[in-house]
Amino acid sequence: MLLFADSRRFAAAEEGYSRCVFCDRELVLLPDDRRRGACFDCLSLALLEPTDCPSCGISIPGEVRALGCPECRWYPGRD
Repeated sequence: MLLFADSRRFAAAEEGYSRCVFCDRELVLLPDDRRRGACFDCLSLALLEPTDCPSCGISIPGEVRALGCPECRWYPGRD
């Protein structure tokens, strides 16, 4: 149950639309949105901690971990 109304407003109408950085789904972003450009289905990917690449050992930031290693091109599904 919603206890209070959301009163946030866009400064300009075009500011409120974007695409998910993971799945490219269309998003409506409200001011002060803390989802880091992710839709709710992909939100867990945006909040991952950095991890070391199992192939070359460099640190992969959590938000790009699903894309693989930028250094050696290791990809999670190719092991």
